Amino acid sequence: MRKGILVVVVTGRGAIGFLLSTSVLLLLVLATGRTIPALAPLHPAMVGKVITVDPGHGGIDPGSHDSEGILEKDIVLEIARDVCYLLARARAVPILTRHGDWEMSPLRPEEKTRHRQDLAARIHIAHRTNSDVFVSIHVNKIGSKSTSGAIVFYSKNKPESKRLATCIQQAIKDVAPFRGQSVLEGDYYVLNAANLPAVIVEVGFISNPEEKELLLTPSYRGRLAEAIFRGLLSFFESS
Repeated sequence: MRKGILVVVVTGRGAIGFLLSTSVLLLLVLATGRTIPALAPLHPAMVGKVITVDPGHGGIDPGSHDSEGILEKDIVLEIARDVCYLLARARAVPILTRHGDWEMSPLRPEEKTRHRQDLAARIHIAHRTNSDVFVSIHVNKIGSKSTSGAIVFYSKNKPESKRLATCIQQAIKDVAPFRGQSVLEGDYYVLNAANLPAVIVEVGFISNPEEKELLLTPSYRGRLAEAIFRGLLSFFESS
C-alpha cells in the first residue's frame, strides 16, 4: 500500500482524494520552508481517524490583525498545515478546510450572509467527510497587551467536545500557558452546528507583543501544532 498524505478536496457534490507520496511530501516541506520539529510516529489510536483541521478566516476576512499587516488568517494556516502533516504521519486522515488564502462561502450559498456561508461550509466539510473530530484554529486579540496563552472553546451540553477541549488544553498549556480558566464554553456557530466533537483552539494573542513575535516563528508554530496533535492523540487514546 502506498504511503503518504491524503489530501481531500470537498465540493458541493462530494469529496475527491489525492494521495501524496512521502517523497512529494518532502519536496513540499523543502519548497515551503516550513519547520516541523518532530514528525509523529505510528499511533494505533490515530490510524484511520478522519480529522478536519480548520484554519480560521481567509480571503476577504483577515481575522485578528495589527497595524503592521500581521494577519490571523496567515498564522493559523501555517499551524493547521503542520497539524495535518503530523496527523498524516501518524496514519490519520487529515482534512484541511482551506489550503490557501480564500474563504469558503461559495460552498454553502443557501445561507443568508457571506459570513454564515463561510462558517457553514467548514462544518459541511467535516460532515461530508464523516470526520471523527473538528478542530478550528484561531488567534486571539483583546485590548490588553499583557494577556497571553492558549484558550480552547467547546459548545455547551456536548460532553465529547468538552473532553476534546480538555485534552488539547492539557497538551498546549506547556507551550502557551494561560493565566485563568482555559477550557471554556463558547457560543459559536461552528461548535453549535457540529454533530461531532468540535473545538476552537485560540493558540495565542496577537495583541501581546511577545506572543505575536513567537507566532511569527516557524519553530514556535511547530510546537503549537505538536501540542494540538498530542491533544488529539490523548482524546482518541482515552476513548
